[in-house]
Amino acid sequence: MRHPFFRTGHISSARVEAFSDGVMAVAITLLVLEVKVPAELRAEKELWMAVGHVLPALRAWAVSFAFVLTFWVNHNYFFASLKHTDRGLLWLNGLFLLTVNLIPFPTAMVGEYPAFTAPLALLSGTMMATSLSFAVMRLYASYHGQLLRDHIDSKQAKRGMIQSGVAPALYAVAVAVAFVWPPGSIAIQIGVLVLFFLRSPIRHVNDERAIER
Repeated sequence: MRHPFFRTGHISSARVEAFSDGVMAVAITLLVLEVKVPAELRAEKELWMAVGHVLPALRAWAVSFAFVLTFWVNHNYFFASLKHTDRGLLWLNGLFLLTVNLIPFPTAMVGEYPAFTAPLALLSGTMMATSLSFAVMRLYASYHGQLLRDHIDSKQAKRGMIQSGVAPALYAVAVAVAFVWPPGSIAIQIGVLVLFFLRSPIRHVNDERAIER
């Protein structure tokens, strides 16, 4: 008998998907609010100089926006592969959203202190926590919760788990690299994004849509 914390019957995923979309939209909004140009500038030259000063913050915002967007895309595809959800997945999805909402904090630090090690390590750590929570959510849905659509076989489920485990492993490396070679940490983070963009889609939901892993 499964613990009631995790299993209390099957429910529709519509509300949790709508809630998740809203939370991630708020996270993206908070990211851009951290990019600010100083007020009361008296000359156009000063304005251009001020814009130059906020370029690191803009770069951090662009990368973090891509992070959240990638998580949102994969979250949508993941829920499309489910036949329903349950209490356990709701809690795990909440944990995932918690980590997503942490992203604006290290992003602001990287924009404010781009040459410092701690912000990069913290951003990589946040990305690791977010991708790890997503992998745990997939693990629960694939095996413990048995929530995947009936036509998805064990080979496809295993492939999805392996691919979901790549990101937290690479982000863990990025955390360590941040202390010895900060540009390398940034390169790994961008590399993870490129990896997810280049992955080939597989047929994962009957004939309705293609699910990208």
